[in-house]
Amino acid sequence: MGIVQKFKAWRQSQHEGKIARSAKTAKNPKAIREDRWAAIESLCDAEAPSEAIPALLQRFEFSLENGIADAREKELAMGGITRFGDRAVPLVMEHLVATTRIAWPIKILRSLGNEALVMEGLKKALNFGETTFDQAQTDKNYDLLCHLVEFKLGSFAADLGRFLDDPDERVRFAAAEVLIEQNDPALVPKLEGFLMDQTVENIRIRQAVLRAFVERQWTLGQPERIPGGEVLPGVYVTGTKTLAVRGQHS
Repeated sequence: MGIVQKFKAWRQSQHEGKIARSAKTAKNPKAIREDRWAAIESLCDAEAPSEAIPALLQRFEFSLENGIADAREKELAMGGITRFGDRAVPLVMEHLVATTRIAWPIKILRSLGNEALVMEGLKKALNFGETTFDQAQTDKNYDLLCHLVEFKLGSFAADLGRFLDDPDERVRFAAAEVLIEQNDPALVPKLEGFLMDQTVENIRIRQAVLRAFVERQWTLGQPERIPGGEVLPGVYVTGTKTLAVRGQHS
C-alpha cells in the first residue's frame, strides 16, 4: 500500500471513529448535555445519509426530564435528517418498523413528503404477529392504529380485521374505529358481530359500532341474529335491514 493509500485509509479511519463517538454520545441520555448537543451537531454535518440518519434516529429513543432541552435536541436531530430529503425516507421507514417510539419518526415522515408517505410508513410498521406477551409492541400497534384512523386505506383496511380479535381492548377498539371511518360496505360484516356482543370487554366497541350503524345507515347482513329485532331498547331493525332509534324517522 502506497503513502497516498495509507493516508486515505487513515483519514477514513479517523472519520469513522468520529462518527462512532458522536453516535455513542448522541444516544446516551446520561451524557453531559453540552457533549450530547455537540455530538448531534457533528452528526448533522455528516455528508452520508447512511452515517448520519441511523445515529440521529437513536436520539428519539429516550426523553429527558427537562422537556425544553429534550425538544430542542430532537428538533436539531430532526433537522439533520430532513436535510437529506428523499434520501432519508428509506432509513426513517426502516427505523419506524424497528422502534416502539413512533411519534418523532412519523413527524419526520410528515415533513419529508405528503400524507401518502406517512400512511405507507404506518402500514409497514404494524406488527401482525403475536404480541400478547410484548407490551411495547402492543402499545405500538395501538398508537399506529390511532394514526391510521385519519386515512382511507383501500383494500389494506380488510387486513386490519385481524386486530378486532386482539387480546388488548385498546387495540380492538382502535381497529374498529379505523374500519368504521373507512365507511366501506365491504367492511361492515367485520363489525356487525359486535352489535350482539354484550361482554364488558367490548362495551366501547359495541357502542361505537352501534352508533355507526345508526348514523351511516349500514345494511345488516344478518338481521335475524338480533333477538326480537332490537339491539338495545329503542334501537330496532327496520324493514330495510338498517338500524333506527325509535321515535326518529328511519
